[in-house]
Amino acid sequence: MLSLELCDLGNMRIMSSSTIFELVGSLPKLQELHLGFHECTLRECGAKKRFPTVFPCLKVLKLSAICLDNGMKLSCAFELIRSFPNLQTLEVAREIDNASTSAICSPEVDYKTTRLLHLRSVMFENLKGSENELCLIKYLLACSPFLKKIDFR
Repeated sequence: MLSLELCDLGNMRIMSSSTIFELVGSLPKLQELHLGFHECTLRECGAKKRFPTVFPCLKVLKLSAICLDNGMKLSCAFELIRSFPNLQTLEVAREIDNASTSAICSPEVDYKTTRLLHLRSVMFENLKGSENELCLIKYLLACSPFLKKIDFR
């Protein structure tokens, strides 16, 4: 398992989603990944780029403190989920904040061209019901024929 906060303590680090994929790509046998997005800002340059690489070994993905109202973080979450074809467990915990300062940007999802996922269990924590969060939920429901459990806390 790899657990990684995407920022330094006290210093905000700006990353692109391509940096995240480079890191994960260097660990091809990784089975569980926990990414913490607290105080993390993603640069536009890699956030909406599609990644051809898939990571077949990853079974568990945890995204914590992620603001799905932020279009770049939402795109990164979609790209991560799409890149792990054998992902079985997904946990998404929304960043707890009082005000959203990020731009809302729901990606267009073509469910007909998206590969099916092997997700069996999904857990969402602290959702507020935003359009972007609903977009992610719809995507997971449409592309996860093996889904047995979806939890909202």
